[in-house]
Amino acid sequence: MPVYQPDHVEYAIETGRIQIAHEDGQLLPAYWAHPSTGGLFPGLVLVHDWWGLTDAERHLANLLAQSGYYVIAPDLFDGQVASTPQAAYALVEQLGNGYPLVDAALRALEQHHRCNRCVAAVGFGLGGTLALQAALSRPDLEAAVAFYGFPQRFSGSFADAHAPILAVYGSAEPHVPPDVLALFRAELADAPLPHEWLTIDGAGRDLFAPGETPEAIDHARQAWRALLAFLDRTLAAPSRPPKEAL
Repeated sequence: MPVYQPDHVEYAIETGRIQIAHEDGQLLPAYWAHPSTGGLFPGLVLVHDWWGLTDAERHLANLLAQSGYYVIAPDLFDGQVASTPQAAYALVEQLGNGYPLVDAALRALEQHHRCNRCVAAVGFGLGGTLALQAALSRPDLEAAVAFYGFPQRFSGSFADAHAPILAVYGSAEPHVPPDVLALFRAELADAPLPHEWLTIDGAGRDLFAPGETPEAIDHARQAWRALLAFLDRTLAAPSRPPKEAL
């Protein structure tokens, strides 16, 4: 995933695996990455697609941490990763309602002593849908980013979103019908909050998956630049690392 852009903030980071407590006492496994320097940073919950938590999400979490964010990537499938659409669908069916897990991760970030209480949800496919749900459900959310999420179940509700939304789709989107996308885009345009929309020409899905073709690299870089610019505007991320981070 060659999306690194050296013209942005760059922090030394720490990474690892954590467990997040649910209200029911169960533990949610997650990957996290954050700047190793002191200070307060915005928080991001990075939600994977139906394949599970893969190296693509972990690498993206690292890049976001280098850019000045505290990042939690919850593992909604508890370590299981699908290699076929059939297996992925089975994992989604087994998960059921995944939103309480995303909500638990958001609460964990908001309560963390190194988070400045500015928190966003960023997701892909399944995770993009859950990020949209967070924008509609949490009045304290600062932003939501949905990469190729499924907006159908929320149609007619986006005027009531609590947080600005960035929606990113490829022009060759394979799963959300064009009429659904058109309705979603129109709802965002008519809503009172400053929502944003990006269509990446020629792209389908898995924008941040490993790819070495010039087209795949360009699609990933377009998505990365849009993501960083939106987060910088909505979360007021640090524009320059402190001296000890240089």
